[in-house]
Amino acid sequence: MRRLSSEYEKVIVTHTDLDGIVSASLVIRYLGGYDRLYFAQPHQLWAVLCKVPSRSRLFICDLGVNEPSLNRLINELRRILRSGGEVYWFDHHVWDDSWIKTISKLGVKLFLDRNTCAAGVVYNSLGIKDASTEELVKGTCSLDLWRFDHWLGNYLARVVGYRGGARWKEYLVNKLVNFNGELPNEFLGIVEEVVSKELKIITNSLRKAGVVEYGRIKLVYYYKGNEEHLTSYIANALLSRYEADVAVICRKGSISLRSKSFNVRELAKALGGGGHPRAAGAPLRISLITKLLAIMGIKGPLIRKCVKSVLSKLDLMSQY
Repeated sequence: MRRLSSEYEKVIVTHTDLDGIVSASLVIRYLGGYDRLYFAQPHQLWAVLCKVPSRSRLFICDLGVNEPSLNRLINELRRILRSGGEVYWFDHHVWDDSWIKTISKLGVKLFLDRNTCAAGVVYNSLGIKDASTEELVKGTCSLDLWRFDHWLGNYLARVVGYRGGARWKEYLVNKLVNFNGELPNEFLGIVEEVVSKELKIITNSLRKAGVVEYGRIKLVYYYKGNEEHLTSYIANALLSRYEADVAVICRKGSISLRSKSFNVRELAKALGGGGHPRAAGAPLRISLITKLLAIMGIKGPLIRKCVKSVLSKLDLMSQY
């Protein structure tokens, strides 16, 4: 995609998943190009904004507020705006009223809608209306909102998780800018390759998962490696197999939470993260020794830390 050169730098900061990637592609279609593209997790957003030049036209997509870093986030937004820049923020996560009031007062143009995915918010807010893009948004929402009711989301999820790193994600963003309703042959080949491995990964998760009960709440937990795109699929399989209330997916630096009935967003928020009522996440702070042991294949200490962190916050919940 052609990069822009103008008085403003066109900068996009978006989430790392399919919803963030599609959201960025829609913004680029609207702008006709971009100058910088960054990927971030919510707790990293303030640090990524430090890289955004003053007097930029900034678009933030599919990233909610991380409360522990709110003050640092506000400082970066204020810097960009006071320099003559503009900030447009598209999101569908749950926002506290105080966050909306504080960030709106800075001059940020907020576009929030919890009834759709972030790509849907961008699509509706920027007036991008054509049949192919509508299907792309529906497929994205199907996966991100945990409905699994559109074939395209299941295909694109495998493509997004095929490789890690910002370079691959940016490549996909630019491929999807010109999405015409048909999956490229390249994508179909990737899906065939990934699905053949996927059954083995899910089978392994079912075999190695652990279960713990906390009062009336049953948790199933599992340590996940680099199979980034499989989080929701693994969690769904674990919840069904073990008839659990909450699936806890542990990684080296984060915890993913999924549920069909429990409000995991509040649990994630207590852990310093956020998300949706049925799908949320939080950072996992571990010692250097624990991290090194996990890299060496000794995962027990990390898993225990992960599960203990979740259990320590359950007494704050009032649903049960």
